[in-house]
Amino acid sequence: MRFFWTGKIKNSKPISFAISFFLLFLLLFWFGNILNFWFKFKFSVEEISNYLFGDPEFPSEISPAQILEEAHINLFVLGILFLCLSALLIYSGLKDRTKIYFILSLGASGILYTFSDLLVLLLGREFAWLKLLLFAIFQLIILLSITIFFTAKKSNDKNGKKFIAFIIFTFALLNILFATMNFFIYAEKIGLSITQTSEYYLGNPEKFMKQKSIQGIIAISQIHFLPMAIYLLTLTHFLYLVNGKFNLTLTFSLFLTSLLDNISGIFILYLNEIFAIVKLISFILFEILLLLSSTLIIYRLITLKFNFPNHGHI
Repeated sequence: MRFFWTGKIKNSKPISFAISFFLLFLLLFWFGNILNFWFKFKFSVEEISNYLFGDPEFPSEISPAQILEEAHINLFVLGILFLCLSALLIYSGLKDRTKIYFILSLGASGILYTFSDLLVLLLGREFAWLKLLLFAIFQLIILLSITIFFTAKKSNDKNGKKFIAFIIFTFALLNILFATMNFFIYAEKIGLSITQTSEYYLGNPEKFMKQKSIQGIIAISQIHFLPMAIYLLTLTHFLYLVNGKFNLTLTFSLFLTSLLDNISGIFILYLNEIFAIVKLISFILFEILLLLSSTLIIYRLITLKFNFPNHGHI
């Protein structure tokens, strides 16, 4: 966080060392993206088309729910990638306008690629090339951003705080998109009623719905704990930066509703179906709190003209 805020690494070998390895990990992430895309689609428009719409002779369109679920995961990864890579770009020797273009391009290309499946599904089979094009653009911008930080002269930019405010503003917009998508995924996958929530976990023989296994529910909960902790820590930290004072009630509520949302499925299976009420209410409250937090960040940054009330003291 120290580098993110000040851009100073000359007098701190551990931070310099960590950033070098961070860039290595980013390159491996980028290379992994290329390999995964190759294994899945072979860089072929036809393969992409068949994945989304099925073989032309036996058409079978992929469900929007599946696309949204994949986009939900990718959007989380994009948010973290955007924050980290944009922070590196701030302290490169690029001109301010070029930095803005790169940061905007990174965010926009990432969002477009995240929703490329849905876009192609809406437009039709003949637009399958869009996914390949958007993938290529997104990967190129990632590679260029990493290369720029490696090769360009470093700069402790006097406008660094302004750029950080701009990045936080964009992260808040991504968070609104993320929370909205969560809501639609839950509605599509489970349903927005207590009965539907209960049936999702306990099953319903009349609807040929099987009860969820406790192993599967624990695995899903477990895999969410660490990403949500990082995500909420980042969000509440940004709230503190723009608010001047740390809002304890909002922070506690965000973590509590997230925790209840993650573990209430286990309670439904192990204890009583009445916990379906807890699951539904905690989920809805959590999404509302995410939207409220982002709205507060956006409102404060606009009213403060992208300055921080605590003058950068963390």
